[in-house]
Amino acid sequence: MVTDGIIAVNKPAGRTSAQVLRNLQVTFGKSEFFADHLEAQKAYAAHQDKRHSYTRRSRKNRKGDTQVKLGHGGTLDPMATGVLIVGVGNGTKRLSSYLDCTKEYEAVAIFGISTDTYDKEGQITARKPYGHITKEAVEGVLDKFRGDICQRPPMFSALNLNGKRLYEYAREGIPIPVEIKKRPCTISSLEITKFEAGDSGHEWEYPTREASEVDKAAAKAYQELGMGVDKEEDLKSGIDLGPNAVSDQEFEAAEKRKATAHAVRTERLAKRSKKYYDQKNGIETPQEEKKEGEGEGEAESEREPTPPPPPPVYHEEGKPPVVHLKMTVSRGTYVRSIAHDIGEALGSAATLVALTRSRQGEYELGKNVIAWEDFKPGNDAWVEQVKESLAKSQEDADQF
Repeated sequence: MVTDGIIAVNKPAGRTSAQVLRNLQVTFGKSEFFADHLEAQKAYAAHQDKRHSYTRRSRKNRKGDTQVKLGHGGTLDPMATGVLIVGVGNGTKRLSSYLDCTKEYEAVAIFGISTDTYDKEGQITARKPYGHITKEAVEGVLDKFRGDICQRPPMFSALNLNGKRLYEYAREGIPIPVEIKKRPCTISSLEITKFEAGDSGHEWEYPTREASEVDKAAAKAYQELGMGVDKEEDLKSGIDLGPNAVSDQEFEAAEKRKATAHAVRTERLAKRSKKYYDQKNGIETPQEEKKEGEGEGEAESEREPTPPPPPPVYHEEGKPPVVHLKMTVSRGTYVRSIAHDIGEALGSAATLVALTRSRQGEYELGKNVIAWEDFKPGNDAWVEQVKESLAKSQEDADQF
């Protein structure tokens, strides 16, 4: 019986890709289907232990029970659903081919706001007008995003920088040590499947969390400094910016403003990090001594201002418009960034409120992807589907 290979599951919303794998390991570990597989893994581990030192054996033994080896062929955001490629046993060695293949997504973006994560899970960092956005206007900018483009990775992404994920820098409030360059990707197709105007009665809503002023400034600084469009660059290299081009003097002035903003942001984040560390470790922060001649009024003015109350959910009459998109993309494409950049191209803002990966390689929803509900405790509907999928993937592998 084949227990190694590739399967695809329909990832539910609200779980990370790693959590899905852990859930599958628990399910597989309790199943008779993988009993021989696990016994073989234990025997192999025991054989390997005899070849290594006592230190290695004791370290390995502390890891607990043997589990079915799993890996995934491309991360999906927690809010996203759809095709998640899973390598089982020796099938994990074939996952790299699924990282390089094309993928299809169905996305829903709402206009008028941007968030730090570029999706509804984040905090609102900017609000912009949306009354001028129509289906025709969106259609008019989509050509900028078709074909080979250079894209801005979102700050909250799994991009590795100096051994640290970008989202870890963002969560810890640490300035990015180097400038993040735009990255090439290919959008083979990008089409509007549905457009919902504000008066259509749609039920899509903005996220409710408002970012602090510091976080808003940080998000803006990241966009302008780390990811700003170069002087004569657009999404596609060689595009003439026409009336959007700037003079040398304007460009230099903008660069100085960016550098100043970055310096201020770095200093603020350093103070916040130190204050958080001191509070966490019970260290009393010494009060700064007043300079001679400094009065109460001056001291008051240096205190951090009270943040203003959050603005209303909608800053224009009626609800904002929503666009449904379907796209085929290459490896390394951030769908969240596509939505964000479309909003900017329209003189507004946009953020994702729904995302589904409908196809990855030869695996497609409704055809050969196992429903997540089939893995629920007490439900063995997955066994025959996994058995068939592993056997099919092994046949495909034998042909090459």
